[in-house]
Amino acid sequence: MRALCIIAAAIAAVPAVADEGFPRLDIHGLLDLRLVQTDDQPGWRDNGLGKTRFGGKRNDGDRFTGGIGDASLVLRPQFDWSVSGHLHLKVEKGQKSPVDIVEAFGSYRPPSTSPWQFSMKAGSFFPPVSLENIDVAWQSPYTISWSAINSWVGEEIRSTGVEISSRYRFDGGGISLSGALFAGNDPAGIILHERGWALHDRTTALFDNIPLPATNINFTNRGDIEPFKEIDDTPGLYLSLRADDTEFGGELLLTAYDNLADEGATRSSRGAWRTRFLSAGVGYFLPYDIELLAQVMYGDTERKTPSGNLLDASFSAAYLLLSGFVDEDETHRLSARYDWFRVDDQNIVPGSGTPIDEIGSAWTFAYSYLPNEYHRISFEILSVASKRAARLTTGVSARQRDNTIQTSYRFSF
Repeated sequence: MRALCIIAAAIAAVPAVADEGFPRLDIHGLLDLRLVQTDDQPGWRDNGLGKTRFGGKRNDGDRFTGGIGDASLVLRPQFDWSVSGHLHLKVEKGQKSPVDIVEAFGSYRPPSTSPWQFSMKAGSFFPPVSLENIDVAWQSPYTISWSAINSWVGEEIRSTGVEISSRYRFDGGGISLSGALFAGNDPAGIILHERGWALHDRTTALFDNIPLPATNINFTNRGDIEPFKEIDDTPGLYLSLRADDTEFGGELLLTAYDNLADEGATRSSRGAWRTRFLSAGVGYFLPYDIELLAQVMYGDTERKTPSGNLLDASFSAAYLLLSGFVDEDETHRLSARYDWFRVDDQNIVPGSGTPIDEIGSAWTFAYSYLPNEYHRISFEILSVASKRAARLTTGVSARQRDNTIQTSYRFSF
């Protein structure tokens, strides 16, 4: 059934392509090949409490691995001047389905001769949170691994609903206000409570799941999370304000998100988590065309179990990124990012009396070589230092440092 839904969505997104005019179809793709060296900290994809995508085995030394970091196809049909579509398909061996949908939505934006521009989109899409993930297939042009904030957004946050936007345009920029009602994101927040933050570059597809860490304090008693389920039949909402000005050289993005979930609701033994956050991001061009990106997020999540226990945590994170080309031809890019993250959780590690909280920071350094618009070769060093009390239940120290060195070859069109 899932495969039929994917095939039907793909067919619906592909109109007959006319020689000129409408309808037409823009096809974009991404293939990312990866070589990775990590230390012996088990990664979150292997049910560990590591903070990076590729982990190792405890006391087994450094791990060298390779494979496909991402393989995506993005179809963007344009039916006329007002109506368009967007379908992002991802192929991955570790998904529940080999081919799955990351985003699928239709957009309506009627032409306007006034300063005001109105638009609407309906389907499944990322809320406007990231200034970092602006490349094809929600990738970043700056580093291989994303910030902790946008790694979590790529994992757990997706809106299935309707967004309405209004934009006031002026010379060199504009101000936009967007709002959406959505469903299908009731479990969002559970991963921060049970595992904490991570830094990686993997989006969760709509029918996929996320593994939980293998500890004896798994409050959900599940080995995985399906983050895009509807549980309480109540819509959530978000509001977003974006302002940009090319003359000033800056951009501002503010987002308030609340899934309005009934924290006591359960369906098919899956529980809803009431999760809300505020996010503020800014982008600015410094002298010598150096880009500065910064973002901060604060929120909380809450769940009432059938036995009456309250699971709650507040979470916060921030990053600062500097990036720029070192040559006039814009073929060599250097980027550096600092991340800080925290989870304040008053639930207790069994037998220790220690709260299941977390604090950490990370440094990311990346170099990219772009010989043309289709190819990119990147090299990245990522080091994450964190303290999470849940590690005590696995017989190791709460403090841990995860180090990853990656090389990526990316072909995109």
